[in-house]
Amino acid sequence: VPDYRAALAGGIKGLRVGIVRELVYSDLVEEEVRQSVQAAAAKMQEMGALLEEVSIPLAANAGTISGAIRVEASVTYRDLVFNRPQEIAHDNRIAYMTSTIMPASYYYKGLRLRSLIRDQVLAALDGVDLLLSPTTGIAAQLLGPDPVIDSKAAVGRIPWMLTTTFSLANVPALSVPCGFTATGLPIGLQIAGRPFDESTVLRAGHSYEQETEWHSRRPDF
Repeated sequence: VPDYRAALAGGIKGLRVGIVRELVYSDLVEEEVRQSVQAAAAKMQEMGALLEEVSIPLAANAGTISGAIRVEASVTYRDLVFNRPQEIAHDNRIAYMTSTIMPASYYYKGLRLRSLIRDQVLAALDGVDLLLSPTTGIAAQLLGPDPVIDSKAAVGRIPWMLTTTFSLANVPALSVPCGFTATGLPIGLQIAGRPFDESTVLRAGHSYEQETEWHSRRPDF
């Protein structure tokens, strides 16, 4: 295992950074989030990174692809799903239970699409060192009166989770704070890199935080 702490030094000057078009300009991304991510990209450019737009066409369908192969998790957590469902968050409970009745053909298609989206991510990374996108399309939500594990409102958060593309592709990714909304809720910047190149991903995130103050600010509750 590399010494990741030693790899944090060096900055990002000269790194090629791709802004993922489908994840930044998606209809699922609120304007405040998009502007914060674009500002973060501009900051990285000031730090010496070389920016360009890249395309991962299947990123727009990552949530659907993930849903098609979620039966794998349902099998892993079978006892929990069927014998202790009250211990699972409402959105996951629905996802796991519905995936158990999914046709095998749907699962096989999901596996094929997972392979294709990985190919697209790797193709994008062939020309750049890192990929940038929002972590979620919306800012952090206010905690409601119901515990999250019982809240049906959690289901509405699923489409805005933009981490799925890189999870399906099996590449390292992290999230760093990159701003706040007008109401004081935090916004995340997602940085992804090549397989097994966690060092570069961590270096980029660390370098960005050294040049900004978002990670040290707290919401005004």
